[in-house]
Amino acid sequence: MNNKNIGLDIDGVLADFNMAWHLLHPETNPRPDTWNFDNKNVKRFKKMISDGTINDFYLNIKPLIKSEDLSFEPCCYITSRPKSNVSKEWLDLHGFPSKPVICVGALNSKVGAARENNVEIFIDDNYDNFLDLNQAGIFCYLYTAPWNVEYDVGDMRLNSLEDLAILM
Repeated sequence: MNNKNIGLDIDGVLADFNMAWHLLHPETNPRPDTWNFDNKNVKRFKKMISDGTINDFYLNIKPLIKSEDLSFEPCCYITSRPKSNVSKEWLDLHGFPSKPVICVGALNSKVGAARENNVEIFIDDNYDNFLDLNQAGIFCYLYTAPWNVEYDVGDMRLNSLEDLAILM
């Protein structure tokens, strides 16, 4: 597998963003069935930025997996997080391989970053990113999350990062 350039999303694949958001905003669902789970999130993010608390929020997110359970070394991480070194700091804090972290920002395509980093396989929990990457010719697995189980993607779904070793 290490012969393939594998890129990873962070939130929803490595980091439990939704639970962290729920702990901060208890009225939100920690396991939402839709990707757009909080209609106040833009306002709340802006407030966190102006208050200077956004880095603390990201650093305190719990990982979904242990770094030692990652059976391959990714070539990069591409995330929709805002531009910040906090993503790299979070990965380092939890012992994930030190690789480039590209923050494309919310609702922006990951295709350009994937191409620039020669990504051959990408893993993302967002169905729109999954479609966008595959339509651009970059093979993407959809990582199972409550907000994407409704989509029938056949063999292009991963329930665990460990499943990748079986598929390769």
